[in-house]
Amino acid sequence: MRKIYKKFSSADFQFLADTLCDSDHKKRHFLDYIQKDLQALDHILNQEKLLQQTALQDNLFVRISPYLYFEILLRRSLCDIQRENYILENVGYFNKKIPVFEQQKILDALSPDMVKDYLVELLVSFIRVNNFTIYIRRGKGIYFKKTISDFDLDLLTEIAKEVDEPYRFLFLRRAGDIALFISGIFPENLFGGRNAAISSSRSHMMSRWKNQGEELEKIGKTLYQKASESAIAREYSLDSVLQLLSNNFPFTKKPLNIMSDRYLCFRKFDIFPFFSN
Repeated sequence: MRKIYKKFSSADFQFLADTLCDSDHKKRHFLDYIQKDLQALDHILNQEKLLQQTALQDNLFVRISPYLYFEILLRRSLCDIQRENYILENVGYFNKKIPVFEQQKILDALSPDMVKDYLVELLVSFIRVNNFTIYIRRGKGIYFKKTISDFDLDLLTEIAKEVDEPYRFLFLRRAGDIALFISGIFPENLFGGRNAAISSSRSHMMSRWKNQGEELEKIGKTLYQKASESAIAREYSLDSVLQLLSNNFPFTKKPLNIMSDRYLCFRKFDIFPFFSN
């Protein structure tokens, strides 16, 4: 069973019942059934009605949790990839789209449940970006106070070289997540041309990667690889999924590209308000 199902709230199950059932009796039966057999969600969550209903919600995360929302969108993105002959990928300075025939590689990369669960949690983690303070030792009895944004890839990567576990693992993993998030949800910031120039002003932390999509991909692969080698990753059973993300970074980002282009296009900056600055 998918671990992400355990993150769904009672409001999520009520949303599913209200959307899929046409009578109070059926809703009660559905809620009783689904609470006893979460595995049934594997089939239930693919229904078109759910995607349509989420698109109609004004106060989206008042009605459902972000876990359910991103799970529905990820499923739909993977279904789109599965049924289409090719996908369009942005390339070059002018953000030109070309057909790419890599559906099976993408589907294989996303086939492990742990990868799908990780992507949903990754997306949820970027709804709010936080600052935190750490103290870095510079000598005997000397500590340097540093305030960090958990969306500053460069700074997280640099500080990971100076701190011990578990912080080294946490910073490497988060930096890898940032690379995948930008590559997947904000790919327009990775290319030149007029549109990228406009969108890059929304966040100076993303504009740093303009015209460096391939470099960001390489960095993301390396960060996930280093994080996967940590004893902390093994302790929390994250080493395997982080290794998969490193190995399949180019393919893992593709469903996120589809999600961003087709299903988040009008809501992206409402859902991720930090990036509208």
